[in-house]
Amino acid sequence: MTRNPAASSQADNGIAVITPPRSLADIPGLGPIRVRALTKAGWKTLGELRGANLEALAAVPGMTEIKARQIQEFLKPFTLDDLVEAPAKDAAPKEVEGEVAATIREASPGTNQVVQRATRAMGEVITILLSPEAPQFRSRFLRILAQFAQTAESIAMDAPYLSEEQQAKAVRRLRRAVKSLSDVSGSAADRKAQGRVADAIEELTAKLAECRLSS
Repeated sequence: MTRNPAASSQADNGIAVITPPRSLADIPGLGPIRVRALTKAGWKTLGELRGANLEALAAVPGMTEIKARQIQEFLKPFTLDDLVEAPAKDAAPKEVEGEVAATIREASPGTNQVVQRATRAMGEVITILLSPEAPQFRSRFLRILAQFAQTAESIAMDAPYLSEEQQAKAVRRLRRAVKSLSDVSGSAADRKAQGRVADAIEELTAKLAECRLSS
């Protein structure tokens, strides 16, 4: 297999080699929702994704231009030979795959709203983390943002299985989270602003988790 030039030069300098990804899920920041959206849009392999047009990539539901650029920058150093897909392990039976696909196709309006709101919220988190103020963020603020993003992704994955009441609560709480996150922008480097947003997001993270656990 052709070695990645970037990985090779790093190895020669005594620095850890960059390991090529073996599936779309290995790309940093790509959770199950985005992987599924990319696959549905036609990019089923790493090689196909590496050659994707930026505008077309950013137009995929759940994606943003920032995330599309991140994907391109991550894959750019690797050759097509590097990006050889690993064989799937423990693949789900065809009937299970069909059931999941049917669930997605038949998603209720409430499910779609939860997924859309969760995707928007995760996009806000990414935008904040890529802002010029990011190097000045407090560790607590970063930790709470990470916890919220994980919870938002989980609630989106669970959306088809939530009751209408749970979906409605999740949508309201995600909407509030997006509002709090969008207010960060220019004042994110201020410690008081970070503390205020961190408190609000921490509370909303707990309430989102309650949506999954409540009966």
